[in-house]
Amino acid sequence: MTDSPTIDPALIDPDANKVVRRLLRAHHAAFLVGGCVRDLLLGRRPKDFDVATSATPSEIKDLFRNCRIIGRRFRLAHIFFGQKVIETATFRANPRGEDEASEEADDLLIKRDNVFGTAEEDAMRRDFTMNGLFYDLAEEQVIDYVDGLSDIEARRVRTIGDPDIRFREDPVRILRAIKFAARLGFSIEPETYRFMLGHRAEISKCAAPRVLEEVYRLLRGGAARRSVELLIETGVLGVLVPELDRLVQGADEAAAPPLEGSAPSGEVATRLFAVLDTLDAFIAEHGQTPDLPSNAVLLGALLLPALPPPPPGELPDREMLGDLEALLTRLLERLRVSRRDAERTRQALLMQRRLGPAKRRRSRPSALTARDGFEDALLLYELYQRATGGSLDEVERWRRFQRDGIETFVEPSSAQAGEPAEPLGDPTGGDRKKRRRRRGGRRRKKPGLGAGASSDGPAVADV
Repeated sequence: MTDSPTIDPALIDPDANKVVRRLLRAHHAAFLVGGCVRDLLLGRRPKDFDVATSATPSEIKDLFRNCRIIGRRFRLAHIFFGQKVIETATFRANPRGEDEASEEADDLLIKRDNVFGTAEEDAMRRDFTMNGLFYDLAEEQVIDYVDGLSDIEARRVRTIGDPDIRFREDPVRILRAIKFAARLGFSIEPETYRFMLGHRAEISKCAAPRVLEEVYRLLRGGAARRSVELLIETGVLGVLVPELDRLVQGADEAAAPPLEGSAPSGEVATRLFAVLDTLDAFIAEHGQTPDLPSNAVLLGALLLPALPPPPPGELPDREMLGDLEALLTRLLERLRVSRRDAERTRQALLMQRRLGPAKRRRSRPSALTARDGFEDALLLYELYQRATGGSLDEVERWRRFQRDGIETFVEPSSAQAGEPAEPLGDPTGGDRKKRRRRRGGRRRKKPGLGAGASSDGPAVADV
Protein backbone atom coordinates (compact mmCIF):
# COMPACT_ATOMS: atom_id res chain seq x y z
CA MET A 1 0.00 0.00 0.00
CA THR A 2 1.26 3.46 -0.88
CA ASP A 3 0.00 6.75 0.56
CA SER A 4 -0.28 9.65 -1.87
CA PRO A 5 -1.03 13.39 -1.87
CA THR A 6 -4.53 14.22 -0.73
CA ILE A 7 -7.47 15.50 -2.73
CA ASP A 8 -9.21 18.79 -2.00
CA PRO A 9 -12.30 17.89 0.11
CA ALA A 10 -14.22 20.71 -1.61
CA LEU A 11 -14.17 18.64 -4.82
CA ILE A 12 -15.96 15.70 -3.21
CA ASP A 13 -19.64 15.29 -4.01
CA PRO A 14 -21.57 16.06 -0.79
CA ASP A 15 -23.95 13.11 -1.20
CA ALA A 16 -21.07 10.69 -1.72
CA ASN A 17 -19.46 12.21 1.36
CA LYS A 18 -22.71 11.62 3.27
CA VAL A 19 -22.83 7.93 2.22
CA VAL A 20 -19.24 7.29 3.29
CA ARG A 21 -19.65 9.10 6.62
CA ARG A 22 -22.78 7.15 7.54
CA LEU A 23 -21.08 3.84 6.73
CA LEU A 24 -18.10 4.87 8.88
CA ARG A 25 -20.38 5.77 11.78
CA ALA A 26 -21.91 2.30 11.52
CA HIS A 27 -18.38 0.86 11.97
CA HIS A 28 -17.93 -0.27 8.35
CA ALA A 29 -14.87 0.50 6.25
CA ALA A 30 -15.81 2.78 3.35
CA PHE A 31 -13.88 4.62 0.62
CA LEU A 32 -14.45 6.49 -2.60
CA VAL A 33 -13.15 4.24 -5.34
CA GLY A 34 -12.38 3.88 -9.02
CA GLY A 35 -12.98 6.44 -11.73
CA CYS A 36 -13.87 9.33 -9.45
CA VAL A 37 -10.50 9.06 -7.67
CA ARG A 38 -8.69 8.73 -11.00
CA ASP A 39 -10.43 11.78 -12.48
CA LEU A 40 -9.82 13.94 -9.42
CA LEU A 41 -6.11 13.11 -9.59
CA LEU A 42 -6.12 14.05 -13.29
CA GLY A 43 -7.86 17.37 -12.61
CA ARG A 44 -11.07 16.24 -14.31
CA ARG A 45 -14.54 16.63 -12.87
CA PRO A 46 -15.99 13.15 -12.17
CA LYS A 47 -19.39 12.53 -13.71
CA ASP A 48 -20.28 10.21 -10.82
CA PHE A 49 -18.90 8.97 -7.50
CA ASP A 50 -18.68 5.32 -6.43
CA VAL A 51 -18.23 3.91 -2.94
CA ALA A 52 -16.66 0.61 -1.83
CA THR A 53 -17.38 -0.72 1.65
CA SER A 54 -17.08 -3.70 3.94
CA ALA A 55 -20.86 -3.60 4.47
CA THR A 56 -22.91 -6.24 2.65
CA PRO A 57 -25.75 -5.18 0.32
CA SER A 58 -28.36 -5.99 2.98
CA GLU A 59 -26.44 -3.98 5.61
CA ILE A 60 -26.24 -1.03 3.21
CA LYS A 61 -29.98 -1.22 2.60
CA ASP A 62 -30.63 -1.21 6.36
CA LEU A 63 -28.71 2.08 6.67
CA PHE A 64 -30.31 3.92 3.74
CA ARG A 65 -34.03 4.16 3.08
CA ASN A 66 -33.29 5.56 -0.38
CA CYS A 67 -31.42 2.38 -1.38
CA ARG A 68 -32.19 -0.23 -4.02
CA ILE A 69 -30.27 -3.49 -4.51
CA ILE A 70 -29.63 -4.29 -8.17
CA GLY A 71 -27.58 -6.70 -10.24
CA ARG A 72 -27.53 -10.34 -11.15
CA ARG A 73 -23.88 -10.85 -12.09
CA PHE A 74 -22.94 -9.09 -8.86
CA ARG A 75 -25.06 -7.32 -6.29
CA LEU A 76 -24.81 -3.55 -5.95
CA ALA A 77 -26.55 -0.94 -3.83
CA HIS A 78 -27.84 2.15 -5.60
CA ILE A 79 -28.44 5.01 -3.16
CA PHE A 80 -30.66 7.70 -4.68
CA PHE A 81 -30.48 11.45 -4.09
CA GLY A 82 -33.09 12.78 -6.49
CA GLN A 83 -31.84 11.93 -9.99
CA LYS A 84 -28.33 11.25 -8.69
CA VAL A 85 -27.18 7.71 -7.84
CA ILE A 86 -24.26 6.86 -5.57
CA GLU A 87 -23.28 3.32 -6.50
CA THR A 88 -22.09 1.44 -3.41
CA ALA A 89 -20.44 -1.97 -3.70
CA THR A 90 -19.22 -4.44 -1.10
CA PHE A 91 -15.49 -5.27 -1.21
CA ARG A 92 -15.13 -8.29 -3.47
CA ALA A 93 -12.49 -10.94 -3.97
CA ASN A 94 -11.62 -12.92 -7.09
CA PRO A 95 -14.47 -15.44 -7.46
CA ARG A 96 -11.91 -18.07 -8.48
CA GLY A 97 -9.26 -19.51 -6.24
CA GLU A 98 -5.60 -19.08 -7.08
CA ASP A 99 -5.49 -22.53 -8.69
CA GLU A 100 -8.55 -21.86 -10.85
CA ALA A 101 -7.16 -18.49 -12.00
CA SER A 102 -4.00 -20.02 -13.46
CA GLU A 103 -3.06 -19.59 -17.08
CA GLU A 104 -3.82 -23.23 -17.86
CA ALA A 105 -7.52 -22.91 -17.06
CA ASP A 106 -9.59 -23.39 -20.22
CA ASP A 107 -12.43 -20.97 -19.51
CA LEU A 108 -11.86 -18.03 -17.16
CA LEU A 109 -14.97 -16.07 -18.11
CA ILE A 110 -16.57 -14.74 -14.92
CA LYS A 111 -20.32 -15.41 -14.85
CA ARG A 112 -21.04 -14.60 -11.20
CA ASP A 113 -19.08 -12.24 -8.94
CA ASN A 114 -20.56 -12.21 -5.45
CA VAL A 115 -17.54 -13.33 -3.42
CA PHE A 116 -16.93 -10.74 -0.70
CA GLY A 117 -13.40 -9.87 0.43
CA THR A 118 -11.15 -7.15 1.84
CA ALA A 119 -10.29 -3.73 0.47
CA GLU A 120 -6.95 -5.00 -0.88
CA GLU A 121 -8.61 -8.01 -2.52
CA ASP A 122 -11.19 -5.68 -4.03
CA ALA A 123 -8.46 -3.47 -5.50
CA MET A 124 -6.59 -6.47 -6.93
CA ARG A 125 -9.65 -7.81 -8.77
CA ARG A 126 -10.39 -4.53 -10.60
CA ASP A 127 -9.52 -4.13 -14.25
CA PHE A 128 -6.86 -1.40 -14.63
CA THR A 129 -4.42 0.07 -12.16
CA MET A 130 -5.78 3.60 -12.53
CA ASN A 131 -9.21 2.28 -11.45
CA GLY A 132 -7.90 0.42 -8.40
CA LEU A 133 -7.34 3.49 -6.20
CA PHE A 134 -9.25 4.23 -2.96
CA TYR A 135 -9.72 7.60 -1.29
CA ASP A 136 -10.02 7.60 2.49
CA LEU A 137 -12.20 10.55 3.47
CA ALA A 138 -11.44 10.17 7.18
CA GLU A 139 -7.65 10.33 6.67
CA GLU A 140 -7.85 12.45 3.49
CA GLN A 141 -5.42 10.30 1.54
CA VAL A 142 -5.32 8.08 -1.53
CA ILE A 143 -4.65 4.39 -0.89
CA ASP A 144 -2.85 2.54 -3.67
CA TYR A 145 -2.52 -1.26 -3.57
CA VAL A 146 -1.87 -1.68 -7.32
CA ASP A 147 0.73 0.94 -8.29
CA GLY A 148 -1.97 2.94 -10.02
CA LEU A 149 -0.47 6.32 -9.11
CA SER A 150 2.66 5.67 -11.15
CA ASP A 151 0.57 4.62 -14.17
CA ILE A 152 -1.55 7.76 -13.90
CA GLU A 153 1.61 9.84 -13.75
CA ALA A 154 2.93 8.00 -16.84
CA ARG A 155 -0.52 8.30 -18.53
CA ARG A 156 -0.63 4.58 -19.18
CA VAL A 157 -3.40 1.96 -19.31
CA ARG A 158 -2.21 -1.26 -17.65
CA THR A 159 -4.16 -4.22 -16.32
CA ILE A 160 -3.94 -5.24 -12.67
CA GLY A 161 -2.15 -8.57 -12.78
CA ASP A 162 -1.64 -10.79 -15.82
CA PRO A 163 -3.43 -9.26 -18.86
CA ASP A 164 -3.81 -12.74 -20.36
CA ILE A 165 -5.96 -13.80 -17.40
CA ARG A 166 -7.76 -10.47 -16.95
CA PHE A 167 -8.99 -10.32 -20.57
CA ARG A 168 -10.06 -13.97 -20.50
CA GLU A 169 -12.00 -13.35 -17.30
CA ASP A 170 -13.92 -10.51 -18.95
CA PRO A 171 -13.21 -9.67 -22.63
CA VAL A 172 -15.31 -6.49 -22.34
CA ARG A 173 -12.24 -5.08 -20.59
CA ILE A 174 -10.71 -4.80 -24.07
CA LEU A 175 -13.36 -2.23 -24.99
CA ARG A 176 -12.84 -0.48 -21.67
CA ALA A 177 -9.09 -0.23 -22.30
CA ILE A 178 -9.84 1.42 -25.65
CA LYS A 179 -12.32 3.78 -23.98
CA PHE A 180 -9.87 4.95 -21.32
CA ALA A 181 -6.96 5.29 -23.76
CA ALA A 182 -9.09 7.40 -26.11
CA ARG A 183 -10.90 9.51 -23.52
CA LEU A 184 -7.89 10.25 -21.30
CA GLY A 185 -5.25 10.42 -24.03
CA PHE A 186 -3.32 7.54 -22.42
CA SER A 187 -1.07 5.01 -24.11
CA ILE A 188 -1.66 1.28 -23.67
CA GLU A 189 1.10 -0.66 -21.93
CA PRO A 190 2.72 -3.04 -24.51
CA GLU A 191 1.92 -6.32 -22.72
CA THR A 192 -1.67 -5.20 -22.17
CA TYR A 193 -1.95 -4.25 -25.85
CA ARG A 194 -0.55 -7.61 -26.99
CA PHE A 195 -3.16 -9.59 -25.10
CA MET A 196 -5.92 -7.25 -26.27
CA LEU A 197 -5.09 -8.40 -29.79
CA GLY A 198 -4.82 -12.02 -28.71
CA HIS A 199 -8.23 -12.17 -26.99
CA ARG A 200 -10.32 -9.74 -29.06
CA ALA A 201 -12.34 -12.57 -30.64
CA GLU A 202 -13.57 -13.58 -27.18
CA ILE A 203 -15.68 -10.43 -26.99
CA SER A 204 -18.36 -12.49 -28.74
CA LYS A 205 -18.65 -14.62 -25.56
CA CYS A 206 -19.90 -11.67 -23.54
CA ALA A 207 -23.51 -10.67 -23.04
CA ALA A 208 -24.59 -8.57 -26.02
CA PRO A 209 -26.16 -5.76 -23.92
CA ARG A 210 -22.85 -5.21 -22.08
CA VAL A 211 -20.91 -5.02 -25.34
CA LEU A 212 -23.43 -2.64 -26.92
CA GLU A 213 -23.42 -0.39 -23.85
CA GLU A 214 -19.62 -0.09 -24.07
CA VAL A 215 -19.91 0.78 -27.79
CA TYR A 216 -22.35 3.57 -26.92
CA ARG A 217 -19.95 4.82 -24.24
CA LEU A 218 -17.09 4.86 -26.75
CA LEU A 219 -19.13 7.05 -29.08
CA ARG A 220 -20.72 9.27 -26.42
CA GLY A 221 -17.61 9.90 -24.29
CA GLY A 222 -16.24 12.88 -26.25
CA ALA A 223 -13.46 10.87 -27.94
CA ALA A 224 -15.43 8.98 -30.58
CA ARG A 225 -12.87 9.49 -33.34
CA ARG A 226 -9.92 8.19 -31.31
CA SER A 227 -12.07 5.33 -30.00
CA VAL A 228 -12.98 4.17 -33.51
CA GLU A 229 -9.36 4.57 -34.64
CA LEU A 230 -8.30 2.23 -31.84
CA LEU A 231 -11.12 -0.19 -32.67
CA ILE A 232 -9.74 -0.35 -36.20
CA GLU A 233 -6.06 -0.52 -35.20
CA THR A 234 -6.65 -3.39 -32.77
CA GLY A 235 -8.96 -5.29 -35.13
CA VAL A 236 -11.82 -5.09 -32.62
CA LEU A 237 -14.13 -3.36 -35.13
CA GLY A 238 -13.67 -6.39 -37.39
CA VAL A 239 -14.93 -8.58 -34.54
CA LEU A 240 -17.91 -6.34 -33.75
CA VAL A 241 -19.06 -5.46 -37.29
CA PRO A 242 -16.76 -6.92 -39.98
CA GLU A 243 -18.85 -5.46 -42.83
CA LEU A 244 -18.34 -1.93 -41.52
CA ASP A 245 -14.66 -2.60 -40.88
CA ARG A 246 -14.09 -3.73 -44.49
CA LEU A 247 -15.96 -0.71 -45.82
CA VAL A 248 -14.01 1.77 -43.69
CA GLN A 249 -10.69 0.18 -44.56
CA GLY A 250 -11.53 0.00 -48.26
CA ALA A 251 -11.10 -3.78 -48.42
CA ASP A 252 -13.41 -6.04 -50.40
CA GLU A 253 -14.55 -9.52 -49.39
CA ALA A 254 -11.83 -11.34 -51.37
CA ALA A 255 -8.96 -9.05 -50.42
CA ALA A 256 -6.51 -9.81 -47.65
CA PRO A 257 -7.40 -8.04 -44.39
CA PRO A 258 -5.49 -4.81 -43.71
CA LEU A 259 -2.51 -4.97 -41.39
CA GLU A 260 -3.16 -4.31 -37.72
CA GLY A 261 -2.30 -0.78 -36.76
CA SER A 262 -2.70 0.53 -40.32
CA ALA A 263 -4.70 3.73 -40.62
CA PRO A 264 -7.53 3.65 -43.19
CA SER A 265 -7.47 6.54 -45.66
CA GLY A 266 -10.28 5.89 -48.15
CA GLU A 267 -13.25 8.15 -48.83
CA VAL A 268 -15.54 6.34 -46.38
CA ALA A 269 -12.91 6.53 -43.61
CA THR A 270 -12.33 10.22 -44.31
CA ARG A 271 -16.06 10.98 -44.07
CA LEU A 272 -16.45 8.77 -40.98
CA PHE A 273 -13.63 10.43 -39.05
CA ALA A 274 -14.93 13.87 -40.04
CA VAL A 275 -18.41 12.99 -38.73
CA LEU A 276 -16.93 11.62 -35.50
CA ASP A 277 -14.94 14.84 -35.09
CA THR A 278 -18.15 16.87 -35.32
CA LEU A 279 -19.82 14.45 -32.89
CA ASP A 280 -17.00 15.01 -30.39
CA ALA A 281 -17.32 18.78 -30.84
CA PHE A 282 -21.08 18.57 -30.21
CA ILE A 283 -20.53 16.60 -26.99
CA ALA A 284 -17.82 19.01 -25.85
CA GLU A 285 -20.26 21.89 -26.34
CA HIS A 286 -23.29 20.27 -24.71
CA GLY A 287 -21.60 18.06 -22.11
CA GLN A 288 -21.84 14.31 -21.58
CA THR A 289 -25.34 13.09 -20.77
CA PRO A 290 -26.78 9.54 -20.78
CA ASP A 291 -29.16 10.22 -23.69
CA LEU A 292 -27.58 13.02 -25.75
CA PRO A 293 -26.90 12.31 -28.53
CA SER A 294 -29.40 9.46 -28.70
CA ASN A 295 -28.36 5.90 -29.52
CA ALA A 296 -29.95 6.32 -32.96
CA VAL A 297 -27.71 9.32 -33.73
CA LEU A 298 -24.61 7.41 -32.57
CA LEU A 299 -25.41 4.42 -34.80
CA GLY A 300 -26.35 6.71 -37.68
CA ALA A 301 -23.02 8.52 -37.34
CA LEU A 302 -21.26 5.21 -37.98
CA LEU A 303 -23.40 4.36 -41.00
CA LEU A 304 -24.21 7.60 -42.84
CA PRO A 305 -20.60 8.18 -44.03
CA ALA A 306 -20.94 4.95 -46.03
CA LEU A 307 -23.37 6.83 -48.31
CA PRO A 308 -21.61 9.23 -50.73
CA PRO A 309 -23.23 12.68 -50.78
CA PRO A 310 -25.55 12.97 -53.83
CA PRO A 311 -25.22 15.86 -56.30
CA PRO A 312 -26.86 19.13 -55.16
CA GLY A 313 -30.64 19.01 -55.39
CA GLU A 314 -30.80 15.23 -55.87
CA LEU A 315 -31.71 12.31 -53.62
CA PRO A 316 -29.61 9.18 -53.08
CA ASP A 317 -30.39 6.56 -55.70
CA ARG A 318 -32.13 3.33 -54.74
CA GLU A 319 -29.02 1.19 -55.20
CA MET A 320 -27.09 3.27 -52.66
CA LEU A 321 -29.99 3.12 -50.22
CA GLY A 322 -30.18 -0.64 -50.65
CA ASP A 323 -26.48 -0.99 -49.80
CA LEU A 324 -26.95 1.18 -46.70
CA GLU A 325 -29.97 -0.89 -45.65
CA ALA A 326 -27.92 -4.09 -45.87
CA LEU A 327 -25.12 -2.56 -43.79
CA LEU A 328 -27.61 -1.27 -41.22
CA THR A 329 -29.24 -4.69 -40.93
CA ARG A 330 -25.90 -6.40 -40.30
CA LEU A 331 -24.89 -3.83 -37.68
CA LEU A 332 -28.21 -4.17 -35.86
CA GLU A 333 -27.97 -7.96 -35.87
CA ARG A 334 -24.36 -8.19 -34.73
CA LEU A 335 -24.66 -5.62 -31.93
CA ARG A 336 -28.13 -6.88 -30.90
CA VAL A 337 -29.56 -3.36 -30.97
CA SER A 338 -32.94 -3.03 -29.27
CA ARG A 339 -36.02 -2.92 -31.48
CA ARG A 340 -36.76 0.67 -30.46
CA ASP A 341 -33.25 1.97 -31.23
CA ALA A 342 -33.13 -0.04 -34.45
CA GLU A 343 -36.35 1.53 -35.73
CA ARG A 344 -35.29 5.03 -34.69
CA THR A 345 -31.99 4.57 -36.53
CA ARG A 346 -33.83 3.48 -39.68
CA GLN A 347 -36.13 6.46 -39.45
CA ALA A 348 -33.25 8.89 -38.89
CA LEU A 349 -31.49 7.57 -42.00
CA LEU A 350 -34.70 7.61 -44.05
CA MET A 351 -35.42 11.22 -43.13
CA GLN A 352 -32.08 12.32 -44.58
CA ARG A 353 -33.82 12.11 -47.97
CA ARG A 354 -36.28 14.82 -46.96
CA LEU A 355 -34.05 17.17 -45.00
CA GLY A 356 -31.73 18.22 -47.82
CA PRO A 357 -32.53 20.68 -50.63
CA ALA A 358 -34.23 18.41 -53.18
CA LYS A 359 -35.79 19.42 -56.48
CA ARG A 360 -39.15 18.08 -55.38
CA ARG A 361 -40.86 17.86 -52.02
CA ARG A 362 -43.79 15.72 -51.07
CA SER A 363 -46.24 16.16 -48.19
CA ARG A 364 -46.22 18.84 -45.53
CA PRO A 365 -43.14 19.62 -43.43
CA SER A 366 -45.32 19.58 -40.34
CA ALA A 367 -45.95 15.88 -40.97
CA LEU A 368 -42.19 15.28 -40.92
CA THR A 369 -41.42 17.41 -37.86
CA ALA A 370 -44.19 15.66 -35.94
CA ARG A 371 -42.56 12.27 -36.43
CA ASP A 372 -40.97 10.59 -33.45
CA GLY A 373 -37.26 10.86 -34.04
CA PHE A 374 -37.24 13.99 -36.19
CA GLU A 375 -34.75 15.68 -33.84
CA ASP A 376 -32.44 12.67 -34.20
CA ALA A 377 -32.63 12.92 -37.98
CA LEU A 378 -31.98 16.67 -38.03
CA LEU A 379 -29.00 16.40 -35.67
CA LEU A 380 -27.56 13.59 -37.78
CA TYR A 381 -28.06 15.70 -40.93
CA GLU A 382 -26.35 18.67 -39.28
CA LEU A 383 -23.37 16.58 -38.13
CA TYR A 384 -22.93 15.20 -41.64
CA GLN A 385 -23.18 18.62 -43.28
CA ARG A 386 -20.63 20.11 -40.88
CA ALA A 387 -18.30 17.16 -41.41
CA THR A 388 -18.42 17.31 -45.22
CA GLY A 389 -18.39 21.11 -45.54
CA GLY A 390 -21.99 21.19 -46.73
CA SER A 391 -24.48 24.01 -46.34
CA LEU A 392 -26.35 24.44 -43.07
CA ASP A 393 -29.10 26.47 -44.75
CA GLU A 394 -31.56 23.57 -44.59
CA VAL A 395 -30.81 23.00 -40.90
CA GLU A 396 -31.66 26.64 -40.19
CA ARG A 397 -34.73 26.39 -42.43
CA TRP A 398 -36.11 23.42 -40.48
CA ARG A 399 -35.29 25.08 -37.16
CA ARG A 400 -37.18 28.22 -38.24
CA PHE A 401 -40.11 26.13 -39.34
CA GLN A 402 -40.24 24.41 -35.94
CA ARG A 403 -40.05 27.77 -34.19
CA ASP A 404 -42.17 30.07 -36.34
CA GLY A 405 -44.40 27.90 -38.52
CA ILE A 406 -44.92 27.56 -42.26
CA GLU A 407 -44.78 31.28 -43.11
CA THR A 408 -40.98 31.35 -42.90
CA PHE A 409 -40.42 27.95 -44.49
CA VAL A 410 -39.74 28.63 -48.19
CA GLU A 411 -39.77 26.02 -50.93
CA PRO A 412 -36.14 25.86 -52.16
CA SER A 413 -37.02 24.80 -55.70
CA SER A 414 -39.22 27.86 -56.19
CA ALA A 415 -36.57 30.23 -54.90
CA GLN A 416 -33.93 28.62 -57.09
CA ALA A 417 -36.12 28.99 -60.14
CA GLY A 418 -36.75 32.65 -59.46
CA GLU A 419 -40.45 32.06 -58.86
CA PRO A 420 -42.47 33.70 -56.09
CA ALA A 421 -41.77 32.00 -52.79
CA GLU A 422 -44.52 29.71 -51.57
CA PRO A 423 -44.78 28.36 -48.05
CA LEU A 424 -44.17 24.64 -47.70
CA GLY A 425 -46.93 22.62 -46.18
CA ASP A 426 -49.83 24.88 -47.20
CA PRO A 427 -52.77 22.59 -46.38
CA THR A 428 -54.87 24.10 -49.19
CA GLY A 429 -52.18 23.58 -51.78
CA GLY A 430 -52.22 27.29 -52.76
CA ASP A 431 -52.63 27.81 -56.51
CA ARG A 432 -51.07 24.45 -57.33
CA LYS A 433 -52.95 22.20 -59.66
CA LYS A 434 -54.38 19.17 -58.00
CA ARG A 435 -52.76 15.91 -59.02
CA ARG A 436 -55.05 13.43 -60.67
CA ARG A 437 -55.54 10.44 -58.42
CA ARG A 438 -54.21 7.28 -60.01
CA ARG A 439 -56.60 4.39 -60.03
CA GLY A 440 -55.63 1.10 -58.50
CA GLY A 441 -53.67 2.62 -55.62
CA ARG A 442 -49.96 3.25 -55.37
CA ARG A 443 -47.59 0.67 -56.73
CA ARG A 444 -45.78 -1.08 -53.92
CA LYS A 445 -42.04 -0.61 -53.77
CA LYS A 446 -39.49 -3.31 -53.24
CA PRO A 447 -38.67 -3.57 -49.49
CA GLY A 448 -35.56 -1.75 -48.44
CA LEU A 449 -34.34 1.42 -46.83
CA GLY A 450 -35.65 3.52 -49.72
CA ALA A 451 -39.09 1.96 -49.41
CA GLY A 452 -39.21 2.35 -45.67
CA ALA A 453 -39.40 -1.37 -44.84
CA SER A 454 -38.21 -2.62 -41.52
CA SER A 455 -36.83 -6.10 -40.95
CA ASP A 456 -37.98 -6.24 -37.34
CA GLY A 457 -41.11 -4.16 -37.36
CA PRO A 458 -44.00 -3.00 -39.56
CA ALA A 459 -43.25 -1.08 -42.73
CA VAL A 460 -42.74 2.64 -42.27
CA ALA A 461 -43.88 5.34 -44.64
CA ASP A 462 -41.39 6.70 -47.17
CA VAL A 463 -40.29 10.00 -45.71
